[in-house]
Amino acid sequence: MITFAFSFFILNLWLFRKNKVGLRYLKVASITNTLILIVAYPLLSSDLFNYMFDAKIILNYHANPYTHRPLDFPNDEWIRFMRWVHRYSPYGPLWLGMSLVPALLGFGKFILNFLTFKIFIGVFHLINTYLIYKILRKTNHKSSVFWTATYAFNPLFLIEGVVNAHNDVVFATFILVTGYFLVINKKIFSLYALIGGLLIKYLTILNLPWLLLEFFSKKQNIKRFIFLNLLTLVLFTYIFSSFKITVPFVSSGATQVQFQPWYLFWTLPFISLLASTNLLIIAIFLSVGSQLRYLPFLYFGDWSYPATNNFMQLVTVAPLLISALFVLIIRAIKSAK
Repeated sequence: MITFAFSFFILNLWLFRKNKVGLRYLKVASITNTLILIVAYPLLSSDLFNYMFDAKIILNYHANPYTHRPLDFPNDEWIRFMRWVHRYSPYGPLWLGMSLVPALLGFGKFILNFLTFKIFIGVFHLINTYLIYKILRKTNHKSSVFWTATYAFNPLFLIEGVVNAHNDVVFATFILVTGYFLVINKKIFSLYALIGGLLIKYLTILNLPWLLLEFFSKKQNIKRFIFLNLLTLVLFTYIFSSFKITVPFVSSGATQVQFQPWYLFWTLPFISLLASTNLLIIAIFLSVGSQLRYLPFLYFGDWSYPATNNFMQLVTVAPLLISALFVLIIRAIKSAK
């Protein structure tokens, strides 16, 4: 399935590169993919059910998700769908407020909540697709449709954003909105968007220095802003995934020292905006490797197999090193000509 998904992704990119398909195909296929995947069960993650329960704590139990855990309501039937019942909410207040919208539309019914949350989060994938296209158009990139497709059709984003419904897709939206307002020279709105992202996930604070740099620079440079954000979040992803660090406002029981595929929402959308073929190659290999991390769970049915951690590290690091080496060889060959 993983091989088919990424083969189809690469085929689509080839069609866009050769101008066999265009903007209309991008629109129709993006909407179709999202509509189909919205109804898919998030087999590979239970985070969606945590979002649902956090909202339920507020609406049904009139309690605070920052001081009450799902475990504090042991008789609730929704708990059986969850894994992280011991954690307090690690997300910002804006996310909790936004999550009340699908929760209210779910009328307290589990299935309705499941669908409304899936639709709510899935829509942000389409918004991100639109924002990437608009930013690329504003920067006068000739291949804006192709580079938008590198985000819209990437199986990683479809699986983690639409199927597994991680709210990192919403975090990415606020970062992209920040970039969009910067491109159209509405700096104060870009600051508001960044603050909104900070109230979704606290790691957005890392983007603030580069936004302030653009505020006070004599000449605005959107590519510099994107590249510095990419570099910063790549380093943060490595540190956060490798070492136990204390995150402000987040309890230690809500975090784990391990790379997760959906962390790539923090970085890979920037690669679509930079429109770099070399970075795209690395991003595709890394996307494939991140999805291969699920193979032990799909094969054994749980994560308890002794060699699972070693396997996950291998399929994450090996594609990254192989793709980086491949890019270096290609560049060396081109330089020699």
